[in-house]
Amino acid sequence: MKLLFIRHGHPDYEHDCLTERGRAEAEALAKRLTAMEIDLAFTSPMGRAKETALFFTALSGIRAEEREWLHEFDVKINDISTGEREATWDISPKIWTKSRELFDIELKSQPEFVGTDYLPRAQAAAEGIDELLKSLGLVREGRAYRRTGDTDKTVALFCHFGATCIALSHLLNIPPMVALNSFSAEPTAIATVCTDDRFGEAVNFRLHGFGDISHLGVTAAGGTVDYK
Repeated sequence: MKLLFIRHGHPDYEHDCLTERGRAEAEALAKRLTAMEIDLAFTSPMGRAKETALFFTALSGIRAEEREWLHEFDVKINDISTGEREATWDISPKIWTKSRELFDIELKSQPEFVGTDYLPRAQAAAEGIDELLKSLGLVREGRAYRRTGDTDKTVALFCHFGATCIALSHLLNIPPMVALNSFSAEPTAIATVCTDDRFGEAVNFRLHGFGDISHLGVTAAGGTVDYK
């Protein structure tokens, strides 16, 4: 199985839609995706992700179903170095890297400064992707998956930077804050994870690429990126 986590195009955050630049990016993305033999598509309920998906669905005829767990991970937590509430990917490394709890992949507890939203939102996203994978023939067992049917599918998921990081942290068994503060993705960037199918029914995921924007005519991101 191949999962493509796709960040939306360049956004107009005020109106939760794409800018003119974002629509051009989404068009280029759609042309690339239609050549990839995608079987299923899903989208965040947010406007900028749904609009990005529309360019693909218009070309491919594949309907993109909404999934709430693909919503942006727009959790604010306290940066105790500044006293401000910041996005999870904007916290000073002097703060989050010193918390042992934030390196716990089991998500059983979190430090007080993180607040009450981080843990349930991350857990809900993990449950959401496991529910989807179960419907596609992969059942979570511990930190791996068990194949229960034909999993030879390519799935496109139109979402957001934070949502992608949370999903990948679950699939790859890494702490969410590590992904949120260590990965980088421009608008319409694709993250590709595939199952390692060498071990019979036992399956784990491998990251084959992150931040891929080659459909825009460039191969690497540079400068400052707004990850909302």
